[in-house]
Amino acid sequence: MKKILITTLVFFTISCIDEKPAEYEEKLTVFSSITGGLSMGVGGDTCVVSLSNEITNDLDPKSLFISDAMVIISENGSEKIDTLFAVENRPGRYLTKKDVIFENGKTYELNVSWNNFSVTSETTIPDPIKISSPNDEYYICDGEQLKVDSIQTNNFDMNLLPVTSFEELIPFIDQNKISTAYYKDDGCYIGSFASFPLFLIDFEAKNSKTIQIYSQALERWTRGLEPDSDDNNSIGFWDYNKNGIKDSSYTNLIYDTSFVYLIWKGDYLRFENGEPFRINPGMWQVSLTPTPMSWLYFDYYGMHLITISATDDNYYNYYAGDPAANNQYLLPNSNINDGHGLFFSKASKSFLVNIAAYNR
Repeated sequence: MKKILITTLVFFTISCIDEKPAEYEEKLTVFSSITGGLSMGVGGDTCVVSLSNEITNDLDPKSLFISDAMVIISENGSEKIDTLFAVENRPGRYLTKKDVIFENGKTYELNVSWNNFSVTSETTIPDPIKISSPNDEYYICDGEQLKVDSIQTNNFDMNLLPVTSFEELIPFIDQNKISTAYYKDDGCYIGSFASFPLFLIDFEAKNSKTIQIYSQALERWTRGLEPDSDDNNSIGFWDYNKNGIKDSSYTNLIYDTSFVYLIWKGDYLRFENGEPFRINPGMWQVSLTPTPMSWLYFDYYGMHLITISATDDNYYNYYAGDPAANNQYLLPNSNINDGHGLFFSKASKSFLVNIAAYNR
């Protein structure tokens, strides 16, 4: 009797499932972010507007960008309205004027309209983030307890953004306030997330759930002669560009062909002439403090601009369901009303640190 009942229930449940697929509805898709204390575009923020596309349609994604939409940002409780302008030669991209500065703790509303479509969203910018590098933390390295180095984190003015190279910063910074952290490539210093860190970053971020860490190598294009190899290979030097000749290459790249390194970071990307490179800047997401800044955060030697950003709830909620974007059929938790996408905000602070090779 029990078996018959179970079979009946299963049959009844299956027979009640509506197998008709959900009908696709075309909507506006908007991705936009703003940062407290900065104008849009300075800290990498932008607004991108496009039209959604049914997953089975084989269209060129570039054809979906919309460059003639009406895009407006306004502060709640204020009568001031800022209209974004379309960026030339960047389809679907919009920016505010440079004199529009967003404020921490304020709530902003985004309105986008195009043809018969109209979407809205809002975000409250988190309070200013505070960062430091603790000088009393210890890690275990090969069975020995060692103190982690501390660095200076108050050496960069956010008004200097955006930055593309270290040379352009030299007239505006005090290089005596920039610490040097040493990259070590063996033992407990590489091989996992738990490797001994170059330094630690402590942060205090109210009204935030997720911390973004951007690591931007400012001297990645430094050229030099390919260095001699100490691993007894047949040619006696590190052949970065794989041309069999000891010549010039981007020698600030941390070039490591060991199995452990490639497992964690993958093979190098290469230009057409064979010269290797890594994506720059890199971005990570963390939630615990203090955060160990280990070998995984750095792909180049030389000066780095590290930016720590505290994001709002919108960002956290959007990626909470499928953070790795493994399921293309699962829509994230969008905060774009009547549309798709994400409008979020963050509070950021940056500092400079020099990454140097450790000479044994």
